[in-house]
Amino acid sequence: MKLKSKSQIGRRGFTLVELLVVIAIIGILVGLLLPAVQAAREAARRMQCSNNVRQIALATHNYESAYQRLPSFCASIGSNAGNFSIQSSLLPFMEQSNLQSQLDYALTLTVGCCPGTLRPQFVQPAKAPLSVFRCPSDNGPDLFDVLTLSGRGPVEQYAGNNYHINTGTGVGTLYDTRMPSDGLVWTNSKVRFSSITDGLSNTAAFSESLRGLPMNNVSAPTTLNDRLRTMVNVACSWRSTTTPPTVAGLANGFMAPADPNQFEAAVVAISRGYNGQRGGGWINGREYYTAYNHYHSPNSPILDMNTCGYGVFAARSLHTGGVQVTKCDGSTSFVSSNIDLAVWRAYGTRSGGETLSFE
Repeated sequence: MKLKSKSQIGRRGFTLVELLVVIAIIGILVGLLLPAVQAAREAARRMQCSNNVRQIALATHNYESAYQRLPSFCASIGSNAGNFSIQSSLLPFMEQSNLQSQLDYALTLTVGCCPGTLRPQFVQPAKAPLSVFRCPSDNGPDLFDVLTLSGRGPVEQYAGNNYHINTGTGVGTLYDTRMPSDGLVWTNSKVRFSSITDGLSNTAAFSESLRGLPMNNVSAPTTLNDRLRTMVNVACSWRSTTTPPTVAGLANGFMAPADPNQFEAAVVAISRGYNGQRGGGWINGREYYTAYNHYHSPNSPILDMNTCGYGVFAARSLHTGGVQVTKCDGSTSFVSSNIDLAVWRAYGTRSGGETLSFE
């Protein structure tokens, strides 16, 4: 048998058409695979978020067992602002006793107003990020730059917070938590589980909200993402150090209308700018840092409102289709953004007489 030389052996390789077909097939496979990978990652993040908010709820149960009441917005000491948050009160029940030992509740967290400057001993704890207060789906900042003393003081840093306590419906003047609300907490509240007559499984305890933008003063939001993270600043009329005030309501008697579609125009009309500090400090008891209410539906595109720390603050997340909510019985549900507003507000009340289910 006669062997062929190398030059006589035919060479076979990919043609350009075949190469393009292979590349196209790989592209299609990658296009099919990436959404599945992203969905799996989001499912894992959503599960971690659910675990976080459940851990906070269990800490709240342990707090109620230890003190025979739920934590409240801390009592004012010569000022209505600058006290420690409810979240900080839960630290020892979340295996954070070492961090809480650095706090002294006999003092205010800050000195001065709007917001005040941190006392020196609280500077380091204030910027300690805690994973239990971080939703892994939220790409908002870990640390916020806070401009103190109404812009006249130094810039200080706070570690952010995604998980907020329910202060009620926020309708009318119920957003003003210096007075008793229809939710779980207000200044000096002493709510017990036994006083939640709607039932622990029918009353929201904590939900999540997106972290805001790094600095206090921001421009009017132009994208949906910025709208979800931005508050309208409204001038507050109350300047007294009385605790509690004799009259509820702020901003020249502003009352949140029952219809949220009328809300944004009403607050923008009396606006003094925009604020990006939502969720900007787990340690600070200001409501826009650590509380939410049920005035807006979950993930509403309508702007939040801040007036001297109080205001209307929605539950929001980057999870597809809803938000995580933990109930007063310690269970957690994923609540749809399309939930009926009347039902959502009913979940925000502790004794509204409703008999409802999250499911």
